[in-house]
Amino acid sequence: MRARRWLWRWRKNPLRRRSDRAEAWAGVAAGVIMAVCAPLTGALTSDAVAGNLSEQPGLHRTSAVLREDAPSTDGIATVSDDPTVLTKVEWRTADGHTRSGRAPVEAGTREGTHIPLWLDRQGMPHQPPPGPAEVTVQGGAAGGAIAVATCFAVGSGCWVVRRRMDAARYKAWEREWATVGPRWSRRE
Repeated sequence: MRARRWLWRWRKNPLRRRSDRAEAWAGVAAGVIMAVCAPLTGALTSDAVAGNLSEQPGLHRTSAVLREDAPSTDGIATVSDDPTVLTKVEWRTADGHTRSGRAPVEAGTREGTHIPLWLDRQGMPHQPPPGPAEVTVQGGAAGGAIAVATCFAVGSGCWVVRRRMDAARYKAWEREWATVGPRWSRRE
């Protein structure tokens, strides 16, 4: 029943208005735009986000030495299964200078242990770049969100077009009724 009600705009009908055809074409255009643009914008966004995450310009890996024991998290409730704690470490920068500071280290690591450390362009500790699985998940999530947002934007635009057409039809109906109504109700 719903399909017949929607398809009436395409049938030959003496009561069909130009605005009915325009509304039907707006719906078709919105459907085509959603079918083409949503996957395209989603894929482009996913690729862009994955590219940005995997590149991480300016990061390089070095080795650091713990200068104190990393605190243990035994008996402490943590959110993660593999918690890290900030611990004092020492490392050499690319220009040969020795620096020290605090960096995330696995809890319970002993003093003197060599650990991998990612440094930014200024030679300061940085979180390691995401792995391939994380890049894929984050890129896919961003692409999916943009695809949904594209569909929402196109659907909202179609809804606005339909509301404006309805408003124009109501105004036309009121104008026509203003001329015909008094003759039917015998109020002149």
